[in-house]
Amino acid sequence: MKTIEWQYLIVSYLFLGGLSAGLYFVSALTELFRKDDDSAQEHIARLGALLASWPVMLGCTLLVFDLGHWYRAYKLFLHFRWESPMSIGSWLLMLFIGISLIYAYGWTSRDGREHFFGRLPRRLRFLGILNVDVAPWRRPLAIAGLPVSVGVAIYTGVLLGAVQSRPFWNTNLVAQLFLFSALSSGCALLILVLAMRSRKFEMYQFRSLYLLDVCFLTLEFFIVVPYFIHGELSVEAVRESLKLVLGGPFTMVFWVFFMGLGLVLPWAIEVREVVPLFLTHVQLLPRMGVATPSPAGASVSVVSELSALAPPANKLHFSRGWAVAAALLVLVGGVLVRYIFVFAGQMSAIR
Repeated sequence: MKTIEWQYLIVSYLFLGGLSAGLYFVSALTELFRKDDDSAQEHIARLGALLASWPVMLGCTLLVFDLGHWYRAYKLFLHFRWESPMSIGSWLLMLFIGISLIYAYGWTSRDGREHFFGRLPRRLRFLGILNVDVAPWRRPLAIAGLPVSVGVAIYTGVLLGAVQSRPFWNTNLVAQLFLFSALSSGCALLILVLAMRSRKFEMYQFRSLYLLDVCFLTLEFFIVVPYFIHGELSVEAVRESLKLVLGGPFTMVFWVFFMGLGLVLPWAIEVREVVPLFLTHVQLLPRMGVATPSPAGASVSVVSELSALAPPANKLHFSRGWAVAAALLVLVGGVLVRYIFVFAGQMSAIR
């Protein structure tokens, strides 16, 4: 290949597909583990469900038009080929879109459905048969959609790794990196929307999202490290391809903008908000009798020393500005990692 054929539309498609997968995953996970009377967690699950299907549908539309002959897209579904990542991915995306739309419909209110179907033109009134309550199926749909959402997130990386002639892509670590980036992006978008919409800015609404995002960003970081170790221990072509981000044209965007601003900085911001909350909860442990015996046999409370580091309850606050900044940085980092891999991978073949 002499030119860069995959351009920004492909980058957008990979990011939007992963974003939808992350939104669904976080929503489904929240729905499965929340308490029935936890309105904050219910709000997170509902918001993720309502947002999940739209990015991937937009991304698929961009992909179809990027192919040039958009009217031939239906041919992908005429035959199913196990050996073709494109064929598997196409069916996986359609399955995911279907499940995510039904899951989102399960979060609509009765009044909302009545209003929508009541405004349909006369010739479309037959669609009123769809005015059913799917809310009892939320958790089964969450369970069914979880592995599908993970598959979609991984597929966006598998699509690149399946191309054998691009040494920059030829490792399964790319799929894992895209997976955790997608899950982190889903958390970030939910944090961003909640931070911008919430009038009463309460920390408990974001506690689970921050904890999840810190985990996903940490895993993403620890995928990048073995990616370079694997590359340096691999064949000459792979080692040469790494020079694109080790002194080559993508060095600045990879290490400064993706790793620094898109990964490490938002991780630090979110840890800054999570640690005081953790220390505040530690204050409750001594009341529960949690203690560690000293070598001399005396009972010395370890957690009491930790709890002394916690700020007073009235000093705990959640910064809207930091929340928005961290979320935007994570989302930009999600775009950048796909930009780097799409373009650097193609250049690794040219080199």
